[in-house]
Amino acid sequence: MARTEGMPSFSAPLVALSRHEAATLASIFGLMWPARSLERDAESLGVVAYVDRALDGFESPLLEPYRGAVARLDATARSEHGSLFRDCDVRQQSLILQQLEQGTIPRWVAPPQADVFAMLRRHLIEGLFCDPAHAGNRDAEGWAAIGYPGVVTTHQPADHFATSAPFVDGRRPTMNDGEADRPAAPDWRDTGFDPQDGASPPLADVDVVVVGMGGVGALVAPWLAEAGLRVVALEAGPWRQGDGLRPDELRHAYYARAGFGGKFNAETPTWREDSDAPTQAMPFSLGRMCNGVGGSLIHYGARLRRQHPHQFRMRSTLAELGLLARLDEDCTVADWPFGYDELEPHYAALERAIGIAGHDTHPFIRRDGGLPMPPTRPFAGGELFAKAARERGLHPDVIPVGQNTVPYNGRPAMTYSPWGEGLGAATRDRWMPTDDLIPAALATGNLNVRIQCRVLAILTDGNGRATGVRYVDSNGELREQTARAVIVSAYTFETVRLLLMSGSGQHPHGLGNDSGQLGRHFMTKQFPGVYGHFPERLFNRHTGPGAQGVIVEDMLTPSFMAATGMIGGGTLSTENQLLPIQIGREPLPPTVPSWGVEWKAHVQRWNHRLALRIQTDTLPYRSNYLDLDPIRRDRSGYGLPVLRATYAIREAEQRLYQHMIGEGEAMQRAMGAAEIWRGPLFTGIGSCHDLGGCRMGEDPGQSVVGPDLNVHDTPGLYVMSGAVFPSCHAVNPTLTLWAICRRAAQNLAVELRGERAGLETMGAGLEPSRQCRARHG
Repeated sequence: MARTEGMPSFSAPLVALSRHEAATLASIFGLMWPARSLERDAESLGVVAYVDRALDGFESPLLEPYRGAVARLDATARSEHGSLFRDCDVRQQSLILQQLEQGTIPRWVAPPQADVFAMLRRHLIEGLFCDPAHAGNRDAEGWAAIGYPGVVTTHQPADHFATSAPFVDGRRPTMNDGEADRPAAPDWRDTGFDPQDGASPPLADVDVVVVGMGGVGALVAPWLAEAGLRVVALEAGPWRQGDGLRPDELRHAYYARAGFGGKFNAETPTWREDSDAPTQAMPFSLGRMCNGVGGSLIHYGARLRRQHPHQFRMRSTLAELGLLARLDEDCTVADWPFGYDELEPHYAALERAIGIAGHDTHPFIRRDGGLPMPPTRPFAGGELFAKAARERGLHPDVIPVGQNTVPYNGRPAMTYSPWGEGLGAATRDRWMPTDDLIPAALATGNLNVRIQCRVLAILTDGNGRATGVRYVDSNGELREQTARAVIVSAYTFETVRLLLMSGSGQHPHGLGNDSGQLGRHFMTKQFPGVYGHFPERLFNRHTGPGAQGVIVEDMLTPSFMAATGMIGGGTLSTENQLLPIQIGREPLPPTVPSWGVEWKAHVQRWNHRLALRIQTDTLPYRSNYLDLDPIRRDRSGYGLPVLRATYAIREAEQRLYQHMIGEGEAMQRAMGAAEIWRGPLFTGIGSCHDLGGCRMGEDPGQSVVGPDLNVHDTPGLYVMSGAVFPSCHAVNPTLTLWAICRRAAQNLAVELRGERAGLETMGAGLEPSRQCRARHG
């Protein structure tokens, strides 16, 4: 029996761990985050209490791996030092922990040893820097240990350039402080929305059923309803209220527990590098989607950038530059079926309706009108970055964002809080369709929103035409909603999965797949970064949202490709928003170990570091594709197959990433960084910029949907999703996605109504597209 004398006295009863296990973890975490001087050790900071509570709840699947790890560490300690791990001296414990990190402890049953160490380190960071409500970071002393001021949701211009991280009234506020000061969000009870509609019988005489009221459906459904069509929108998640959100990094952030995506987390896709590689759970850089009305817009960065004109004709551009011969023979890069000029009025209408803040002119893109709000405020990192860029002959620009820099459309100006992106904005300073678009459509009586309704299949008739959907309502009853047209507006992964699962006699391999194109041409991005340490500077990245950023797009242009021979281009940017768990997770210089005294000192220097973010163009390939995993099923209760991504980074992208990383290092040197290091190049498959799988094009043999987003082989079915993108560029795709869907929605309204009446409600009285006018005179 394990000895109990000398074990720490835990401040709260243990609920998952034994006293011996807790004492062993206290020793491990004490090594990884050592106490110095009057600082608290890991146990008194609440790390062990945090892990114990997590293993009794959210992290319960990891309880057995924890127990196995403690047993193996004890066995190693007995073998090498004749005692339990917790009874070894610090030097002996450190040697064993090094073996665990390096994977040299004799193997034991799953999980792999490297995963065990990563699990311990992840939980240490969470326990140190989560909100105290989760039992870690006791008395906010974890934040105090690194000089983080806590949950400060309002910052003044001077804070961006302050010489210290300020306290609020001498204290560090937590997420439950100051709730009464938040502006109230609009209440859906004032919109005519009835949450009980999800259990009501299907409606008759419906024009359009929209699958998903996320970041696309929440715009498309209201647009069509205001155009006079009768629309039913089915959403698997809830309608969240802004005043019910809390700035809880651990619970909500996509890089932590991703609490807004219950459905998505239960159906996480799998991934393999190629058809001969083993399949594993998909790794994410970003990309853990939210479920609910508005979808991932609840925590998006609101970076609403236009795609460059040449990016709509990428194959033609490469041909003109003489670069086609350098393409991998597997590459399927294609032009879009329309160009920038076709989308420009839609871009402009969206920028006005949403309210986008930024400069009126762009260094490389023609705008026919200015933006409605001034750009975000200057900040220390952005000013240094812009100065160095200009000195290098580049053209830095403030990133245009859908966040109010001044009061706009009845919404307040932003408070420059970092506690919103990734967590859910509690105020209305970042545009959401629930603010105005959806309430206005509900008021017409043409829109019926049904939450907690999970669509299982798209229905077709004997002629192969889409006639509606089969779904499970909010009471768990199987229902069918018929309509003249079906729009799938889910995220790329769920869109492709639903079409693959909806095969019929007419379409045995899935809808949109008669030519074998469904799931093909999948594209995603890596997000490598370059980091710099500036001993004499403070950057105060905790004083604003990630939307507060500066970007350089010079390397995104055809002239860059012509000069370098690169197949595509990329961007460099820097931004604000740095939260405590983010700080602990930032990539390390090669000279800094991942735990111990040196790592702790490095974390404590967080305010002297500046990160440069990289996006690059990504090409499509035949061998990068999506299909259904033949073995794994989701945890939805319906036993549905999860999606599988087969994806590898190819040579052209590798070259481009390496070039852009070199550009980032040159920029850090120009800014005066004393130390520069790279983050990992491979950051995951799920990126939130996951595109392709339902390619848009004129040729049904080479694409899934037409220019109006109609599925070629299934009349009455439309795909309004990032899955339709023919190419993936170093531009946040949201604004372009909305623009092509706005164009398609206008054309669909013409198709279904046979007239143009009502189209002016889609903004600025814009006409249908040229192709649609040609068809209808």
